[in-house]
Amino acid sequence: MAIGSVEPLRRLHARWGHRVHFVDVLVRQAHPGPSEPAYASEGQKMADAERYQRTEHIPWPVVVDDVEGTVHGAYGGLANPSYLIGTDGRVSFYAPVTGAARLHRALEELVAGGGRGVVSGGIDLVPHLLTTFIEGWRALERGRPQSTDDLSQALPGSVGLLLVGRALRPLLAPCALRARPLPSRTRAALLGVVAIALLSLPYRSLSRRD
Repeated sequence: MAIGSVEPLRRLHARWGHRVHFVDVLVRQAHPGPSEPAYASEGQKMADAERYQRTEHIPWPVVVDDVEGTVHGAYGGLANPSYLIGTDGRVSFYAPVTGAARLHRALEELVAGGGRGVVSGGIDLVPHLLTTFIEGWRALERGRPQSTDDLSQALPGSVGLLLVGRALRPLLAPCALRARPLPSRTRAALLGVVAIALLSLPYRSLSRRD
């Protein structure tokens, strides 16, 4: 989850790691910049994978795609997808944007079904962006200033939103970094609090900060 946080997945692994094999695939720099350039060799990617696993305290294997991105392309080329592959070697569930709580539900179904077959409808099209909202600035910060300039051109206003997300992290982390779904009433109450916080935020907080 280079564009977000691996904390929810660590919690998911603590719950399911004894029954499910977790594998992380390093594909490319999400937001390259002067201090974090785009990969030019497999050796560079291997070194970065080792650093990523060490600094993020990842307890599962991290494998490295080739420089051409063969595996990344075969699995759709998206930035943060996740796949559950059953014991029969078939994809049981796919999420274009990873959501740990949604994966937890799909894993419950998959394990209950003997580890094979399509679960949770096979695909989750909900964009789970709350984790990226509060943790995405970390990825951007490593590639500054090019990363923030590129994102601002692609999605005007998004850099300011990530700064707001960083400021609201203490409030949102209990919901965003969970490995299991919150009860619906709790989610609704939390969303209400967040909406009030956003409406109360001074306009200057949306400006770019160094």
